[in-house]
Amino acid sequence: MNASPHEIALIEDAESDVLLIREAMEQAGLKFQLHVLNDGEEALEFITGIENDEAMPIPRLVILDLNLPKVSGSQVLERVRQSSRCASVPVLVLTSSDSPKDKAEVARFGATKYFRKSSRLDEFMNLGVEIRNLLEKEDFCSQASAR
Repeated sequence: MNASPHEIALIEDAESDVLLIREAMEQAGLKFQLHVLNDGEEALEFITGIENDEAMPIPRLVILDLNLPKVSGSQVLERVRQSSRCASVPVLVLTSSDSPKDKAEVARFGATKYFRKSSRLDEFMNLGVEIRNLLEKEDFCSQASAR
């Protein structure tokens, strides 16, 4: 496994959820550098910055809340998928919604995984394992394509 920390962009407006997500990833044994963006507008600026600056690192994973202020998570997801440098980055959609409409919309825009925020702490902490599995899958695919 790669010894350097994973670059992860977290687009989440609730500070309490940011803390829980960070804790879930630490409990899963992940080494990571977390870039927290507090609303959809900041996320769009972040993506544009990556596109305009080749030296800016591309995140290994985007964790995206659907219900964001200023610009919706669905719009951010659509922009990630249109990005010249970020289109292939896995996107884990994180939401309290269990709406079939929301699930269909994020699937249409190419979300990699849909994780429903649970009000039960033990279920929420499963997020760390989901993130680790996504990153390990990406590591495996990257190694296989490099051969």
